[in-house]
Amino acid sequence: MALAITVPGNASDMVGVPGNNKYVIKTCTFDSSYATGGEALTATTLGMEQIHFVALSMENSGYVPQYDYTNEKIALYEAGADGAILDEVANTTNVSAVVVRVLVFGR
Repeated sequence: MALAITVPGNASDMVGVPGNNKYVIKTCTFDSSYATGGEALTATTLGMEQIHFVALSMENSGYVPQYDYTNEKIALYEAGADGAILDEVANTTNVSAVVVRVLVFGR
């Protein structure tokens, strides 16, 4: 499965250039079957060549998003009953209502 990537209502669809870096603001909506390890968010899917920094903001749920730079994925975490600080969302969980806003700097 894949993320549906759109531009948030109040952001420009333009890629900005602060110095010699680019930035982009997008909204990522997960699908109905979460994949263990997260969903792919690569430089190519954002119209860039490289990702240097990702800031994530959850729009509408209690999940905690985290970007995995090594594997180029957004993973979701939640409080678990096992006493661990955060557990990754279970494989195949329906997270189609989960929306994450991303700010990405890169080239």
